[in-house]
Amino acid sequence: MNILLLNPPARYQGMESLIVPPLGLAYVAATLRLAGFQVSIKDALAEQMSWNELETFLKDVHPDILGLSSMTPVIDTAFKAVRMARPYVSTIVMGGPHVSVWGQEVFQQCPEVDFCVIGEGEETVVELFDALVAGRCPDAIPGLMGRGFAGPPRSMIKDLDSLPFPARDLLPLARYRYPFSKTSRVTTLFTSRGCPFDCIFCDKSVFGSHWRARSADNILTEIDEIVQRFQTTSFIIYDDLFTLDKHRTKAICEGILQRGYKVDWKCESRVNLADPEILQIMKRAGCSMIAYGAESGNQHGLDYLNKRFKVEDTRRAFAFTHKAGIATMAYFILGIPTESFEDELQTIKFAREIDPTFAQFSTLSPYYGTRLFQEAKERNWYHEVYANNPLDKDLKRPIVNSPQWSERNLQRILNRAYLSFYLSPRYIIKKLLGIRSMAQMANVFRGFISLGKWLIKMGSLWRNRR
Repeated sequence: MNILLLNPPARYQGMESLIVPPLGLAYVAATLRLAGFQVSIKDALAEQMSWNELETFLKDVHPDILGLSSMTPVIDTAFKAVRMARPYVSTIVMGGPHVSVWGQEVFQQCPEVDFCVIGEGEETVVELFDALVAGRCPDAIPGLMGRGFAGPPRSMIKDLDSLPFPARDLLPLARYRYPFSKTSRVTTLFTSRGCPFDCIFCDKSVFGSHWRARSADNILTEIDEIVQRFQTTSFIIYDDLFTLDKHRTKAICEGILQRGYKVDWKCESRVNLADPEILQIMKRAGCSMIAYGAESGNQHGLDYLNKRFKVEDTRRAFAFTHKAGIATMAYFILGIPTESFEDELQTIKFAREIDPTFAQFSTLSPYYGTRLFQEAKERNWYHEVYANNPLDKDLKRPIVNSPQWSERNLQRILNRAYLSFYLSPRYIIKKLLGIRSMAQMANVFRGFISLGKWLIKMGSLWRNRR
């Protein structure tokens, strides 16, 4: 059986500043291979394939089964790839956050899909493909949906150490890049799944609310493979919450130090978990950046989002992280219904005060399946606009069109935030003085190009609307 896992091309061809391995597909490929199936991955995004090139490829390969995974912001590209592949493929299977949230409605959104994998996919796809090979009906498989049937829910994988490492050997490793990486070669890894916190805008349809962690030994063995086999020393830890267990974090860092690896890595954390001692050992073990969801500089905004921390926690976390010598990324949310335009100006001021190395400002988005979506629908606040953030992959982005936040006001505050933070002479000079390699220079250049294109695009859109 010829199984092809596909990461579709970009919606439009162009210079992408961020291209990282499709880790979900690589996990599924490794699990299928362990079960005895022959599988390949085509990362058309990383290879910068055109849509015409993809169709030619699919026609030549003619896979028996095509598997894809997609998030809602880029679901249009996944559906386009499915429709393109349909004449050349016997069975099409989709997984990922979008299908896990929408379920049976996916078959109306894209009738060409045959099966949907709900939640974690590793065990489900093996059982599905076993059934297809044996000619058995798959309608009772947990975690699987087909047109007109739904198997029972599948339990989350308890022992993440039991999973094989992602099949990175099936990926075009030299083609991945990340704007904040210190080298030209980068990969990603998960060390845990799930998040125990309950922010109103967060979708947990795939990994759930129960935090499950791999052991430090298991993670270090994967890092050995990344460094020794794949010759990669820069990686991004894609966990929602890498630092929840400080003892595990410390053990991972100690293992890296004992091995003598000269690596750099990025992770995500919460501001109320910042610990000076742990930050120091993270820095020594190569942690070069931590991303925090700062979200707002106003306590009433944080309370509305159910962040469960204080503004002062954010100040303290960034001070601790700066003192440890680790770069920071701050995520901020604008257009919170309980905040006014003046409140958002305070958030922008707060962003400059805590002085992150980078900041990402986004409008509050009520994605389907979240508590925020339910409230937005009930209050008639839900509205979709063309994507309005320089880092968005969305074609259209949902916004909360509350009484205080019209589309125009949201765009005004978003423009002001990016202009105020990134185009200040102080920031530009600081950024240029921090460059230490040609790869870093190229990444910074791509980032400023993306920001410049977005500013030009937004200016043009608003001129045309007047």
